[in-house]
Amino acid sequence: MRPILFALVVAFGLVAAPAAEARTEKTLAYPRAEAWAAAVRFIRVDAHLKVTEKDADAGYVLFELHEENKTFRGSLELVDVTEDGRHAVRFVLQIEDRPAWVEIELMSKLETKLRVEIGEPEPPPSPKADPDPPKSDKPDDKPKGDKGDKSADRAKPDDKPHDDGPPISATP
Repeated sequence: MRPILFALVVAFGLVAAPAAEARTEKTLAYPRAEAWAAAVRFIRVDAHLKVTEKDADAGYVLFELHEENKTFRGSLELVDVTEDGRHAVRFVLQIEDRPAWVEIELMSKLETKLRVEIGEPEPPPSPKADPDPPKSDKPDDKPKGDKGDKSADRAKPDDKPHDDGPPISATP
């Protein structure tokens, strides 16, 4: 009896299990209009996929992938984002009922197409050096001209400090 019960549980689990929703994303700093045109050309011409619907304003392309005598529906979305203080486009690729590697391979080829047609994406902005570092609110521990300050003894206000070489030990 137990094998039958186990088989029923496994069969029910396979039927009731939700379909895996894979999706591949890549964010690149390209102008949206140029990226859109290159992405549509890639889907139609380079990947030889049938475009079933597209909307440039909404930023999506629906297509069909034919493999193994079956047709799989897919979509490519272009989403405007701001990343690292600059405009970028997030490419979201989904293909129903296909392994993730199919999407990853297609996304990699799309990225290569974008680099060839548009060039390298805009590099992230370099971190700006703060011209005025924040000043400490706490006063210095030693007042200027303190007798324990050796540099005050060596340098006079009108003279530049001079270097007498390395310190010499008093121990023989």
